[in-house]
Amino acid sequence: MNTLSLLSLLHKGGPIVWPILACSVLGLAIFMERLWYLFIARRREAGLLEEMEGELRAGRLGRFLKGFFSTSGPVSRMLTEAASVCCQDREAVEVVLDFHIDSEVNQAAKYTGLLSTLAAVSPLLGLLGTVTGLIKAFMVIEAAGGRVNAGMLAGGIWEAMLTTALGLGVAILLLFCHRFLMSRIRMFEGHLQYMAVLFIKGMCNSMAGHGQEEKGQQ
Repeated sequence: MNTLSLLSLLHKGGPIVWPILACSVLGLAIFMERLWYLFIARRREAGLLEEMEGELRAGRLGRFLKGFFSTSGPVSRMLTEAASVCCQDREAVEVVLDFHIDSEVNQAAKYTGLLSTLAAVSPLLGLLGTVTGLIKAFMVIEAAGGRVNAGMLAGGIWEAMLTTALGLGVAILLLFCHRFLMSRIRMFEGHLQYMAVLFIKGMCNSMAGHGQEEKGQQ
């Protein structure tokens, strides 16, 4: 009964209701998929990062890198690529790290632009429904020659009010989802930057340790 009431209510909103609902479904699907992507990306390496951080801080870069070769998360990909130029040129290492940070963040932010667009389009669709509803109401007035009652105008008013409310509600929901998602992506970016800084520090400590060993041998 409630389902029938809801469907009949949406039907009164006219054809603009369905594009608004499509925006909400697509937007929520993007939100859930991106949250799952970020969750998996962090969970895949969470224990390893805690274990390997101590190796980096102690300057044991070689032991640190060995732990990452067996994983396939974003930090692992970034540091594996940086290891290919490690101890040759610090600037080259920084370029590689910056490139992979940007690449991983762009991958994490995939579809967020579409989510933002859906949040912006939803209230405009609601406004369009408002206009079409008022047009229908005025068409009824014109057809009746001005002799109308509230019941004759109800259809157009229903459409105008429902589409406005639905468009605004969907826009508020998707805007919240977008802001929350972007905050998680910024945290993800900060995590990558933190690991990149630790890697560079570990590389410098490792190089300094090798330099001292060579002096001692001389």
